[in-house]
Amino acid sequence: MKNLSREGITKAGYFVFISIIWLVIGWTLRSQLIPQELPLAAQVNEVIQRDFPGDVPSQEALSFAAVQGMLSVIDDPFAVVIPPPHSLKFEADQAGETGVVGLVPGINEAGQMYIDTVIPGSTADEAGVQVGDILNSIDGVPVNAATTPAGSMLLFRGPVGKPADLVIERNGQILTFSPLRVERAALEWEVLEGGVGYIAQYTFTTNVPQLFEEALTAIMATNPPAIIWDVRFNGGGSMRVAQELLSNFVADGELFHVILKDDETHVFAAAGDALAPDVPLYILVNDFSFSAAETVASTIQEVGRGTTVGSTTFGKGSVQNTVPLSDDYIFEYTIGHWTTPEGVSYEGVGFIPAVTAPDNPDTAVDETLEAALQLIAGDGG
Repeated sequence: MKNLSREGITKAGYFVFISIIWLVIGWTLRSQLIPQELPLAAQVNEVIQRDFPGDVPSQEALSFAAVQGMLSVIDDPFAVVIPPPHSLKFEADQAGETGVVGLVPGINEAGQMYIDTVIPGSTADEAGVQVGDILNSIDGVPVNAATTPAGSMLLFRGPVGKPADLVIERNGQILTFSPLRVERAALEWEVLEGGVGYIAQYTFTTNVPQLFEEALTAIMATNPPAIIWDVRFNGGGSMRVAQELLSNFVADGELFHVILKDDETHVFAAAGDALAPDVPLYILVNDFSFSAAETVASTIQEVGRGTTVGSTTFGKGSVQNTVPLSDDYIFEYTIGHWTTPEGVSYEGVGFIPAVTAPDNPDTAVDETLEAALQLIAGDGG
């Protein structure tokens, strides 16, 4: 075998060195083709589109993933970008036109989506879903770290009569449930024994003010000694709807405040056209009274317009806003928080009613309602 001379080794090393230099220069020049003036996300997208050897997701999928990443680093559990066709479901939901199963999700300390609340008597309750169950998927849509409680709530909703197919993890076991989506009654009303008017309201969607006015007008025509306004098991909704409903009972003055960015305060005041400004009023609340339901109860108590009865409410003091985006996307996010006119917030602590009278779900009697009726009788109603 012929031995390589020192000169041959030197030449070989030289060519290898030159090759490496040109390789580095080539990749450096290639990297410089990315416009540095583009935002960071756009630069990364440019590289993915140009160099990624595998299947590149659609531009829409990449953009949506980037948006989900943005939402994951802001402190807003209610922030969600809703893609079509779910955005159409969202609009129908705000109008009170979707079916529900009676579940409220949350996020546990491990970052998992779980069942925080099961409404007693709901189809989910009857199907066997339990508080603490971990959500894996809803109607085949995976629930993961990027899913917000607001997004899960939307997935629970759907056409009345269509089951919600849930895959749930409980104590290491994978279980499936299919509670039926049922019509969500906006409100019910009747005249109770003794002539007391009773309105049970379950949501603050945009169809409620007219229904509420019709019910209240019919009740007032009977000259009731008192009215019971029941906002137990009420998931809340529009603050403007809360303003409209409160204006039926409060003749004038401030009702509540919404505190926006940089402490900008928006004052919601009575509209001045109250249908029942003087009739004795009793509001029923419980731990399933959320958001706007808590707002109306705390306002009525603070302004001295009526008596609140029941148990401590949930404690949701944040306010959300929605904006339409391109391509039928919708963005829902927290815009501020609400307080009473005196500046009291019930975020995380809940509103405590003036009269504590929790209902026992194991009895046939509605103890909260009975407590209100006893108060009315004692007041001469």
